[in-house]
Amino acid sequence: MEERGALFFAALGLLALSGLSHFIRSSIASGTLDRNSAIGLRTKATQSSDVAWVAGHKAAGPWLSACAGLGYLMGAATAVGALVTIATDSIHSSIWFLPAVGFAGVVVLLVLATVIADRHGKNVAGVDHGTGPAPLDRSAE
Repeated sequence: MEERGALFFAALGLLALSGLSHFIRSSIASGTLDRNSAIGLRTKATQSSDVAWVAGHKAAGPWLSACAGLGYLMGAATAVGALVTIATDSIHSSIWFLPAVGFAGVVVLLVLATVIADRHGKNVAGVDHGTGPAPLDRSAE
């Protein structure tokens, strides 16, 4: 019985991560997630300015959507699997494949989203990322 409960907690964890990814994506798209120290893809580059924050998160948006979609799907599948194990009064170790793939996929997509957000945050014009002032362009002189 303990394994069935653990399956439900795994499903809830996946759904919570997915909900957070979905919230970040939706909030950036609607312009309601300002730079902060609590939630979002927080890197040195994305936190360097409001422009870098928005640019990084918008670039990472498709990856956040994929993360949410995968997590919702695998979380629901895990919950259904847990219900099936209760209904049949049996559990097979292969059922753990669902949350394992779900968590692995969500983590990979979150890492990719963070890397993309960081790169776009660094590419925002006029943002100093600890490299000092940009050299002057004297080619027109």
